Amino acid sequence: AASIFHFGEHTVGDVKHFLAGHGVPVRL
Repeated sequence: AASIFHFGEHTVGDVKHFLAGHGVPVRL
């Protein structure tokens, strides 16, 4: 699951959307 945090392969928007979709507060 940690592979999602390879920011070189995912944009910040993708990560924020992923976190928000899992109920994680996004402050960026």
